[in-house]
Formats: sequence, structure tokens, C-alpha cells
Amino acid sequence: MISLIIGQGEVGKSLWRVLAPYYPVVPVGRKKVRIKENVDIMHVFIGYGPEFVSEVKRYQKKYKPAHTVVHSTVPIGTSRQCDAVHSPIIGFHPNLDEGIRTFTKFLAGENASQVAQYFRRAGLKVYLFDKPETTELMKIMDTTFYGLCIEYTKEIKRQAEALGVPFEAWTLYNENYNRGYEKLGHAEFVRPNLVPIMTAIGGHCVVPNTHHIDNEFTILIQRLNEKR
Repeated sequence: MISLIIGQGEVGKSLWRVLAPYYPVVPVGRKKVRIKENVDIMHVFIGYGPEFVSEVKRYQKKYKPAHTVVHSTVPIGTSRQCDAVHSPIIGFHPNLDEGIRTFTKFLAGENASQVAQYFRRAGLKVYLFDKPETTELMKIMDTTFYGLCIEYTKEIKRQAEALGVPFEAWTLYNENYNRGYEKLGHAEFVRPNLVPIMTAIGGHCVVPNTHHIDNEFTILIQRLNEKR
């Protein structure tokens, strides 16, 4: 049986490169693809929008996969509506191949155990959760945390400039903090040490993902970036 990758952005292409040495994987983009064989896994990399669920169901009806895995960042509850396993992607854009191979692949949903071996045979480490809402939430809060760290670092830069002190002092302070706690055996206290980029947050992850959940932190990120 074969696998399909729905969505040919940089993330979908990265998973294709990771899986292709192990399985027959067919990328499906805008052009129609005729599939005669049975489809084992359908990987979904469609950007989220109002038609996301109906689009996934349309592909499911067309290709009849045994299992659907949604890798997209989606609002909580979306994967369940699609009768799909959720599995977020972690890594650096645009070269995500190494990230996919390095990070544990979280699989969440009622059928997660049925697709786990598929990823293991491709050399990936996996961890299972029963509910797809688990990883949907984790992915959104992951990028939200990163956005907060970005905004906090920019605020330190503004404060340093107002006082006429070097921002690099914060970088050195953080490096010392992280090294010390690692030596003390408390790596859980290590924190990001970012470079301030004094513009609105760009990219297609951090700010767009804040619209998938409402809380004080996502609203703060949106408000700070709307100002810029």
C-alpha cells in the first residue's frame, strides 16, 4: 500500500523526503493524481482555513485511506472532526528534514497506535496520546510561548536603549544563568536567549497560530504585533 502527502509546501516536502526511502509516497498537489493502489496513510499538510475539515473529508472520500494523519496546526477539536490522528511538526524552517528525524513524533488520537509502527519503520521515535486535542493544544501553546519570548526580548531591548545600557548585558546574564543551572543539575530552568528583531513577528506560524485559541497571552501577541 502507498502513502499520500496532501499539501506540497515546505513541510509536506520535508516529510516526503524523510519517508520516501522507506515507503512509496505520492505527493498530491493542485493537479489531479490517479491512485489505483490502496492508500495506507494520508498525510495532511493543508494550511488551516474555514474549509479545512471539508477539504480533508473530500480527500478521504476520493482516496479512501486506511488512516489520516493531520500534521497541520489546527484549532483544538479539528482532527477529531476529520477522524484523524494529529501529529505536529517540530523543527526549523525551511529545512525541516533534520527536525523531523531528530524530534520525537507525537501521535495523538484513537488510532495513534495503529500508525505508530509506520513511523518507527522510517526511523522516527514516537510517543502516543489518546486524544488529538492533546497535541493540537501543545502545538498552539508551543508557538505562543515562542511569540511571548520574542516580545519579551524586544521589550528588554527597548528598556536597555532608554537607559543607555547595552542589550548584550542581558545576553551575557542569560548565558551565565543557563550554564549555572545546568551545572547544578537543573536544566529545566534553562530559558531562551534570543536576539531582538525590532519588527512585527513574521512567518506563517507564531501570530497566525494565536488565532486558533483565545487567552490573555495570544491576545497580547496579537495586540503587540498589530501596533507594528
